Amino acid sequence: MLKRETIWWGALIVGLLGVVGYGIYQVFSQEDQPSLPEFHFLTDSGELISAQDLRGRISVVGFFFSCCQASCPKICQAMQELQRQLRNTDARLVLISVDPETDRPERLREVAKSLGANPRRWWFLTTTDSDSERLFTWIEEAFGPATRPKRLSWYYAAPRGWDIAHSNRLFLLDRRGRLRDSELVVRLEGEGSPWFEVDEEAVARLAQKVRRLDSVGGIPVRWLPTLNVGLNATSLVLLLAGFVAIKMRRVFWHRSLMLAAATVSALFLLSYLYYHWQVGHTRYPGSGWDRMVYLVVLMSHVVLAAALAILVPLVLWFALLQRWEVHRRLARLTWPIWIYVCASGIAVYVMLYVLNPQLLPF
Repeated sequence: MLKRETIWWGALIVGLLGVVGYGIYQVFSQEDQPSLPEFHFLTDSGELISAQDLRGRISVVGFFFSCCQASCPKICQAMQELQRQLRNTDARLVLISVDPETDRPERLREVAKSLGANPRRWWFLTTTDSDSERLFTWIEEAFGPATRPKRLSWYYAAPRGWDIAHSNRLFLLDRRGRLRDSELVVRLEGEGSPWFEVDEEAVARLAQKVRRLDSVGGIPVRWLPTLNVGLNATSLVLLLAGFVAIKMRRVFWHRSLMLAAATVSALFLLSYLYYHWQVGHTRYPGSGWDRMVYLVVLMSHVVLAAALAILVPLVLWFALLQRWEVHRRLARLTWPIWIYVCASGIAVYVMLYVLNPQLLPF
């Protein structure tokens, strides 16, 4: 008969493995929806960016042009309200001009200033070459055929400000640049009316969807890098304490501390995988010797962390079976690797986020 204590610890180990396995399965079994097709824009500050630069943060994207007399003022009003409602998130607001010939960066700067746009949170984009047809094709590919703008002057002599028809929806993109939802935030005041109004309920729904994407279990995703380094540091302390405990022959404390370290490391793995599934890969900005140091530390961290996914359950399993000689031999190999993985994880955080705070998704 197995002892009740052996059964309890065995169930705990199997539970930890199950949690980690389920987390890995959920991350890698998600349908990989296509992200935005490639395109290049100019921001209102004149900076050249690509469509892929919209990745890494939740984005709310809409279309307008500066001299519009129809729905655009109301779209801007809706974006102003979103800027207010989403001030405690890391969401980015993006307005793309469908009149790039007129809306050059200097003109967009004037619009941004008049709307009180926070430049860290609200982007105004135009094309690099004033070619509206290429832009219209990109919009159709990225957001669907119904979103393709139309130049009404091709059909009749529409006055300036009423000559480009475009979508009155705002589109929600996740951190991987995938289209998640949309809301029709501007509508006609009434049947036959040429005037528009903001649908406040649609704006509130969109804000709620952003807040849901922004958190997991009530924890904002932007906090996860800091949470992850905290979990790494906690594991490191527990491992050191567990080593001291076994050297002092405090077997109960050693066992408790090592199981706690395994639990914290499992939570770290789940949090790490979820964060990178949401945000994707964070590219180190340097290009000199510091980048080489970062890549060496990162690669060794990743390879040894993968080895730990096998070694740690084995060490715990042999302890459960009371095969102490095998447990000790394997633990002498596993413990320093585990210490290095925790320490190098902290080093990666410092090199990536402490030395480059602009990379933090705030």
